[in-house]
Amino acid sequence: MRQKSLAAFVSLPRLAVYVELPGMDNPLRTIARVTIWAVAALAIMATALFFAIVQPGGSGVLASLRLPDGSEYMVTQRCNWSPEPYTVAFYMRPAGGKWGWCYIDHQANRWSSVAMTYEPNSDVITVTKQGTWQAALDRKRNAFSIGNGKPRRDVQAPQEYSPPNYAFR
Repeated sequence: MRQKSLAAFVSLPRLAVYVELPGMDNPLRTIARVTIWAVAALAIMATALFFAIVQPGGSGVLASLRLPDGSEYMVTQRCNWSPEPYTVAFYMRPAGGKWGWCYIDHQANRWSSVAMTYEPNSDVITVTKQGTWQAALDRKRNAFSIGNGKPRRDVQAPQEYSPPNYAFR
């Protein structure tokens, strides 16, 4: 049986001498083996981190609301399978009318515990995530506000007419 050997090159002017020492492994093989294991470990860690942050799945309707006048509202999220994990959107339509769309977020982590409430006195629909204010539709002014905890900007609602990717539920 052949013994493991350490390969070493001794450089002399215009001469390279290959020396094998008994009982030692080739250092190039060892470096290659360590590099392959390091790359594999980094790939596994990157995949685990992606799943921990993105939490893929969960696309669909997060919350919906139908008012007595027949108008319908819903918040949806779509998994993007990218470094921008989820897109969150607000959809609205009057009774029998076309769906309108408003932007909420496109770099969101997975949303959970989403609720929609309607305040008839102010005619405002509010969206909360885990009890924190995220968005509101002022039906009297046709204005949609977004923010994390408080309104940061207002836009005309709807921003565009577009049917949702998910059925009202």
